[in-house]
This record gives sequence, C-alpha cells and structure tokens, in this order.
Amino acid sequence: MITYVAKLINLFALTIQSVLHVAWFTGKVIVDVLTGISCAVFNIISNLILFFQIVYEDNISIFTEDLPDLANDLFAATAGQWIQLQNGVYKLYEDVNCRFSAIIGSVKWLIDAVIIIVFEVLLLFKNTIILFGDTLWFILTFIPVQLPLLLKALFKNITDVIVTEVVEAYMGLLKITNFLTDVPLQSFVGIISAVVIVRLCIHFRENIQSQVVALYWSLVRKLWYYYYAFYNYFVDPDVREITRMSGGHEISLSEQQSGVSVVDDGSAADALCVICQERQKCVLTLPCRHVCLCTECCMRLYGYQRTCPICRTFIYHSVTVYL
Repeated sequence: MITYVAKLINLFALTIQSVLHVAWFTGKVIVDVLTGISCAVFNIISNLILFFQIVYEDNISIFTEDLPDLANDLFAATAGQWIQLQNGVYKLYEDVNCRFSAIIGSVKWLIDAVIIIVFEVLLLFKNTIILFGDTLWFILTFIPVQLPLLLKALFKNITDVIVTEVVEAYMGLLKITNFLTDVPLQSFVGIISAVVIVRLCIHFRENIQSQVVALYWSLVRKLWYYYYAFYNYFVDPDVREITRMSGGHEISLSEQQSGVSVVDDGSAADALCVICQERQKCVLTLPCRHVCLCTECCMRLYGYQRTCPICRTFIYHSVTVYL
C-alpha cells in the first residue's frame, strides 16, 4: 500500500516537473521569437525612417508644397462633390418623402371620408327605419296604450304640483305663525304703537308744530313775565300795590280814577271790550290801570301777547272789576 502511495506521489512529482519543463521551454521559445520579431521590426522601422528622411531631404519641395496642394485640391474636389451628392440625395429623399407622405395622407383622408360618409349614411338609414317603425307603432298604440299613460302622468304631475304648492303654503304659513309667536306681545304692541304714533305725527304734523310753537312762545312769555316781575319787585314802586291787588283787596272806583285814567263817558260803545267789541269790559290791567278788556279776550291775550292793547305796557297782573 505504501509502495503504491509512494509511486503515486513520485508520478505526480514527475508530472509536475515535466509540465514545468515544458512550460519553461515554451516560454523560452516565445521570448526568443518575440525578441527576434521585435528586433526585426525595430530594424525595419529604423531603415524606413532613414529612407523616408533621405527621400524627404532630397525632395523637400515636393513634400512641403506639391503634395499638400495636390492633397488639398483632391480633398476639396472630392469633398465638394461628395457634399453636393449628399445634399442632392438628401433633397431627393425629402422630396420623395414629402410627395409620398402627401399621397398617403390624401389617400388616407379619402378613405376615412368615404368610410365616414358610408357609416353616416347607414346610420341615417337605420335611424330613419327606426323612426318610421316607432312612429307607426306609436300611432297604432296611442289610443289604447299611450293615451291612458299620458293622462295618468298628467294627472300625477298636476297632483304633485298641487301637493307641493299646498305644502309650501302650509310651510310659509307655519313660518309666519312661528315668527308671530316668537315675537313677544309687548314688542308687537310697542311696534304697533310706534307705527300709530308716527302715523298720527305725520297726519297731525301741522297741528303739532303749531302747538309746539305756541307752547314755546308761551314758555318764553312766562319766563319773560317772571323775569320782569322779579326785576320790578325791587325797582318798580307799584309792585306792592299790584301784589296787594292780586292778593284779593277790593279796588274802589276812586282808586281806578286816580291812576293814569279810566274815563267812561257813559256811552255803550265805550263800555265794550276794545278787542271783540261784543262783551263788556271788566278787566283792570296792572300797572297801567286800563279797563279795556273782557275776561275771554284777556285770557286770549295772555296766550298771544302780554301787553295792554291801549298803551302797550307789559301786563304784570289783571283784576276783574265791576263798574
């Protein structure tokens, strides 16, 4: 067993040695071949370079002037012709392509138009047949079938409209009642009262304005009277006598005649009121002591102008007398 293993190992080692020897020999051959080829190529290139150098140095004008000019002319002629040929081919291709595309587009449009026209004609023919058939069927079934359905639909629509209007009217009335019930009674009465007051003010605006103006002037006259009364209480010596007369003391005829004057000539005309000329004068104005007014005219005079109609003296007080 050991002998076989040793032989196997020996065989494996010899095989490896043979392979390595073959590889070494092959590598050596390859290196020698490559080295020879490289040297030969290098020598050939060196000789060619030397040859071209000698030729170039001997014919420098040819390489520097003639050959470049010839090459340029040849290239220009060849390139120009090639470019023109290329442009011509490209234009020809574009023209052919455009023509072909236009022809294809026209043919396609024509085919599509024909197909659409045929389809529309067929569709129109179909719809015409359907319409004709539906019309005949509707005419045949109108009275027994369509008329009852039409009347039923009409009655249903009328019923729906009536019900809808009734419901809307009920909802509107319900909104009104809810609105009225939401408003308190005092607010409603207040609004009505305000409307009535505004209407009355508008209707009786002239009377109200006249009453307001009269009240204003009456207040002014009263204030003016109180001012004069207060002022003359300290200034006018007749104020005490006016106060005594207004306090209820009797006024004798001699006192009346001792003033500025109350002269009665006994005639009936002089005994009448100077304003109305109807009632007998019976009011004594103070402080001027004129007896020229009746009671009614005196009251009206107080509301209009508190001055004596004879002497235009301000009337502080008036006393009823009997002549």
